[in-house]
Amino acid sequence: MIVLDAGAWRFQYRVGAVMIRDGHVLLTKMSSDAWWFVPGGRVEAGEPAKPALEREVREELGVAGRVGRLLWMIENFFPVNERRYHEIGLYFEVTLPGDAHTDLSARIVGSEVDGSAFECAWHPIESLNRIRVVPEFLSSGLRKLPDGPEHVVEIAPTVAAYLT
Repeated sequence: MIVLDAGAWRFQYRVGAVMIRDGHVLLTKMSSDAWWFVPGGRVEAGEPAKPALEREVREELGVAGRVGRLLWMIENFFPVNERRYHEIGLYFEVTLPGDAHTDLSARIVGSEVDGSAFECAWHPIESLNRIRVVPEFLSSGLRKLPDGPEHVVEIAPTVAAYLT
């Protein structure tokens, strides 16, 4: 995984899968956390973004998703516990096979490589303001996908003072 620690900062490179079906978006969260995000994960050194996302979807959902167009490139600065994160993320549109995860009320539960439990669930896009979604721009961005790739910079107020 591409993760570099530099003092109080951790840099990471992530890919995310935007999967929309019947007005719902598939989101995931670690069972111990209160926030949701799109499925995906960190890219391995030497691994292009699309194959990395194909791997992550296969690992997390057990199916082969079709990675489509790039939606967003995000520079995300946020805190988790005592650490500040600088994350570069590429978010792609992904299509699941027609018969995969069609029950929009079902929860998909699994464990990641490190053994942490996670869950995935379909959420109505119009109700995303009722849950915490990170990065925060997704709450509005998922309502209307961009026509072409967009560059987003999101800076949490608690880390803004530490940026140079």
